[in-house]
Amino acid sequence: APFHSAWAGLRPALPDGLPAIGRAAPGLVHACGHLRNGILLAPITARLVARLLADQDPGMDLSPFDPGRFRN
Repeated sequence: APFHSAWAGLRPALPDGLPAIGRAAPGLVHACGHLRNGILLAPITARLVARLLADQDPGMDLSPFDPGRFRN
């Protein structure tokens, strides 16, 4: 039979199991690696990203989610 289509439900994760949420550079914010909880965490992640891009206080400590935490 001919091949018609394919689909993959990817669940991107980081080594420590936590997402990366935070500034990467001026005007660039990371929000990735939510594993299987992406759809559940989308509202709060969107709020955090919006606040970061607007140079507002995110309202919580984002240090556990710092995108740079894997730098040597």
